[in-house]
Amino acid sequence: MRILLTGAGGPSAISVWKSLAADHEIHMADMDPAAAGLYLVPPDRRLILPRGTDPTLAPVLLEACRARRIEILIPTVDFEFAAIAEASDRFEKMGVAVALSPPSCLALCRDKHALLSRLDGVVPIPSSAPLTPETAAAAKDFPLFVKPRAGAGSRNAVLIAKRSDLDALPQDGSHLLQEYLPGEEFSVDVYVSGAGQPIAAVPRERIKTDSGVAVTARTVKQPELIEAALRVAREIGVRYVANVQFRRAADGQFKLLEVNARFPGTLPLTARAGVDIPKLLVDDLCGKPLPASLMPFEEVMVVRYWTEHYFDPSEWSALCPR
Repeated sequence: MRILLTGAGGPSAISVWKSLAADHEIHMADMDPAAAGLYLVPPDRRLILPRGTDPTLAPVLLEACRARRIEILIPTVDFEFAAIAEASDRFEKMGVAVALSPPSCLALCRDKHALLSRLDGVVPIPSSAPLTPETAAAAKDFPLFVKPRAGAGSRNAVLIAKRSDLDALPQDGSHLLQEYLPGEEFSVDVYVSGAGQPIAAVPRERIKTDSGVAVTARTVKQPELIEAALRVAREIGVRYVANVQFRRAADGQFKLLEVNARFPGTLPLTARAGVDIPKLLVDDLCGKPLPASLMPFEEVMVVRYWTEHYFDPSEWSALCPR
């Protein structure tokens, strides 16, 4: 298959590349000519894209898919999803399968307050409210946690130890003020087929993170988390891949943090545990038979480290804007 991955500079795209590169023709795209994943594929399979919020993103991708005869488009950057989802009919008419959940699911995942409101009563959620002058004045049980209502990769998420820290933040409703959850954090890698059948749910404990990416993690057979993640996926209409994040509260209960409706950056661990989600996706989109029940997996642990990839600087120059 000819497959185009966006977000080549991020761990999600590189994780998918690791699963699929041996068997498929992978093309890599990013807005940054220095994105590492661009240099994992031959020069003619590299593509520079507009920013995810640029209105030309979908037209550029449509033309690239046509010219390169792409069969599967796998976006991995949250800020690209809305534009690509809106153009999904045009991609499908060209014969390009787009690996994204429905627009209604993507919209919920983008707005963390709307997501938690929708899932209240479906799974345990932390107490939370948009940060406004009223909710700030009522806050008293420090520490608390604040994060953008719309964001990705733990950007601008902060622990609030005292009121002066809270008063320094924007109180226009663009951030979410939440109960602080002090326990372990888990991300459940979920795969739901295009027909809506749950195929996999693999909990990972995020033991150590760097810039929002787990660098030390382990898979854990935790039925409570598996069942909760599948309830979430069913309620919001996940298709294909998502990672559903939970953290343990002070009372020991797992509470939902957020849902990322995309491939996570720690996929190689899930694959090593026995569930290779990118390969499941390709089989699903090609109409191949999928497992009839949830796939089993092993408990395994990983630590991650840097590696180097050397190339001629002229390859970078060729991708830079002129």
